[in-house]
Amino acid sequence: MDWLQSLFFSTDSVAHIVLLYALVISVGIGLGRIKVGGVSLGVTFVLFAGIVAGHFGFTGTNNVLTFVQDFGLILFVYCIGLQVGPGFFESFKKGGVQLNLMAMSIILLNVLCCIGLYFLVFYDGGASAEDNSRNLAMMVGVLCGAVTNTPGLGAANEALTQIGYSGPQIANGYACAYPLGVVGIIGATILLRYLCKVNLDKEKEDLANSESSNKHEKPHRMYVEVTNPAVKGISIKQLRELANRDFVCSRILHEEQIILPAKDTVLHLGDHLLIVCAADEAEAITMLIGKLVEADKEFDDKHSHLVSRRILITEDDVNGKTLSQLSLSGKFGVNVTRIYRSGVDLFA
Repeated sequence: MDWLQSLFFSTDSVAHIVLLYALVISVGIGLGRIKVGGVSLGVTFVLFAGIVAGHFGFTGTNNVLTFVQDFGLILFVYCIGLQVGPGFFESFKKGGVQLNLMAMSIILLNVLCCIGLYFLVFYDGGASAEDNSRNLAMMVGVLCGAVTNTPGLGAANEALTQIGYSGPQIANGYACAYPLGVVGIIGATILLRYLCKVNLDKEKEDLANSESSNKHEKPHRMYVEVTNPAVKGISIKQLRELANRDFVCSRILHEEQIILPAKDTVLHLGDHLLIVCAADEAEAITMLIGKLVEADKEFDDKHSHLVSRRILITEDDVNGKTLSQLSLSGKFGVNVTRIYRSGVDLFA
């Protein structure tokens, strides 16, 4: 019982800090799944759980807390970089400059509001410079929380440390303002929806129509049986040249056996091909090869020796290269059929 008591209440124990964080994160994620009016706070609820835990005195040593804070910030920034980094420069071709200028304008407006509130509410001409500097530092924490900018909080803490700041933790102001920042953004979005009379169902329909209209990039998956005698005995490479269209044949069912085709694989009458191509070229490719057929059970047999995987690109050497330059099919026997980029599936 002494060990159990120290695990829950001994703030000097690393095990206590690990358990405390595990409980706070678990409770926060669980409560974050609850929807009110169709809206949930998601992982933001972890911060609410942390505020409640801190209110009741569940804290730890500064060394452990500092490590967790810095490590969490590193993971946060790294994951954001993985998510948006590959498409960052590509976004500048599609209104990215205007959107980034708008974002910078919003940040500038936030800073001006922060400074204005400081002089209107917290600045005291009769107080000492040290007290006013503490109030200003806390306003910086409030600013980071109001705009839900965790990296900004880390940068502000680092800057304050370098100038020898010894006042209260600005993370307190951040924690108080963050929930209201989240709720305010959700409330403003809902308010704009009603003020502008936005119909979500119609918007979804328009978006779907816009995506379906771009059939040249939209991938289409189909099963085709080889029935055209003209393509009997030719290779996949020759078939692609004959069709004068791009497509990927990811699997072939030949005499009850599934094979992974290469560019030199020869076609036979009766073969069933699993093909991925651009949606607007599916009909022409089908007419050249033969006819559409229903999906063969063997293609999706979980005991097949072939596997399908989604792979995230993180290697710098691969960045910017074409699929033909990588020569994945020749080197590893891998056929790439689709590329998922910025929320859109593209035909490879």
